[in-house]
Amino acid sequence: MEINHPERLEPHILLSIANERLRLGCNNLEQLSDDLNLPLKQLERSMKQIHYHYQIENNQFTAD
Repeated sequence: MEINHPERLEPHILLSIANERLRLGCNNLEQLSDDLNLPLKQLERSMKQIHYHYQIENNQFTAD
């Protein structure tokens, strides 16, 4: 798995990693983007491909 290159990950795998990191240490989407070293727009685009969006109230990606 290419965790050092999150832009190469299948979106569902990225979703799992992103939600875990949001749960365990990243307080918001910007911190997650920095933690993954992945531009925010690219992260959001990957999640949109699988019909997920960031929900600020729960600090996680959820299904549309």
